[in-house]
Amino acid sequence: MRPEHFIKQHMLNRRNGVEVDFSVPETTVWANPTLPPRYGPVLPSLGNRKPSPKSPLNYRGNQPNLDGERMMYFESSVEQKAGRIFRASPDVKELREQWPTVEYVGADGQRHKHTFDYWVRRPNGKRVAIAAKPFEKLVRLGTLRILRQIKRMGIPEYADSISVVTESFANDDDDANAGWILVSREKYNEDEYLAARALVASITGAVRFWDLLRGAPIPGHRRTAIWNLIDEGLLRPLEPGRITDVSLLVSGKN
Repeated sequence: MRPEHFIKQHMLNRRNGVEVDFSVPETTVWANPTLPPRYGPVLPSLGNRKPSPKSPLNYRGNQPNLDGERMMYFESSVEQKAGRIFRASPDVKELREQWPTVEYVGADGQRHKHTFDYWVRRPNGKRVAIAAKPFEKLVRLGTLRILRQIKRMGIPEYADSISVVTESFANDDDDANAGWILVSREKYNEDEYLAARALVASITGAVRFWDLLRGAPIPGHRRTAIWNLIDEGLLRPLEPGRITDVSLLVSGKN
């Protein structure tokens, strides 16, 4: 964090009554997951194409797939954020990137190929082929026209529907929330989770995220447990957007 950002965050914390303890603990505090982490070989992507590793125009890289074992490539910031949001979403049970590749007849009357950026399977079994690109690029490259043509043609062997995600879906706030959810899944501790669940069981109104950390023996462990509750839908933010220490949370049953 840059010094000016640190100062700004410190002043915002003081204004909101968030008392951060900057003292250095006598011993190192580690995450304490109930199941110890398991590391295995990274399996290759199941995508139909591998983007070039470098580009002067956009992001390139990879992240874990939904199973946490396979590599999943992305070639834009929209793809990167969308992939993380899909991985954290309870509405996605299976995820592939750079797949499927389908043939279609273009406006020129010739046959062309198009590779979708993502493919997801919903809990109800429905399959969705997704193009993930900035809106300006969708329009400029004529991708919307291509997708309409593919939709008219139909691709029942691959998907039940076709969709588009842009920076409106793959935004910074939802990406940050998804990141916290994915980390909390890896660091899940059963005892901390049960303690946090008991703490919020009697909530009838809204409670500030930071207030749920007060009095916790190890605030970091409690924070992970609160995100576990958000992940399960037992807690939800009162307003949409990025969840921070000053966000108001309510029972997911409301």
